[in-house]
Amino acid sequence: MGCLISYNRIAARFISVLLVLIVLSPVVENWRKKPRDEFPLSYFPMFSEKRRPEMKVTYLVGLDGAGNRHKIPYKFAGNGGLNQVRKQIAAKVRLGEAEDLCGKVAQNLAKRKSKSYADLTEVRIVTESIRWTATSPATSRRKTKSSKPVASFCGSKL
Repeated sequence: MGCLISYNRIAARFISVLLVLIVLSPVVENWRKKPRDEFPLSYFPMFSEKRRPEMKVTYLVGLDGAGNRHKIPYKFAGNGGLNQVRKQIAAKVRLGEAEDLCGKVAQNLAKRKSKSYADLTEVRIVTESIRWTATSPATSRRKTKSSKPVASFCGSKL
C-alpha cells in the first residue's frame, strides 16, 4: 500500500510540473524575431508591442440646444457589446454609411422617452485622431462624419 501512495505522489508531481511548463511555454516567444501569439496559450503581445503614435476613435455624440456635448451610449447604434458595436460604427463610416447610421441613432433617441436625452437636438458621428509622444502631451483632432437633428424624427413613423 505504501508503494502505491508514493507512485501517486510521483505521478501528481510529474503532472504538476508538466502543466506549469506548458503554461510557461509561450514566454519563449519574447525572444523570437517573429513571435506568434496562438490560442489557447498566449504571451499577450498586445500589452508589450510598440504602438503607433496616433489612434483614431469613432464615436457618437449628442448636442443640446446650448451646443454642449453629451456622450451617446453605443447601444443606440447597434446590438452587441461595446467593442463589437464600436467596430460596426467605424466600419459603416469607412463604407460611407455614416449618414444612415446617424439617422438611425437620431431615430432611436427620438423614440426614447428619457430625461437624459430629452435636451439633445443633434446627433453626430465623430472620428477623433489622438496623437501622443513620450515627450509631449496628447493632442487630438475631431472630424464630424455625419450630423442629424433629433427633432426631425420625433414625429416620424418607423
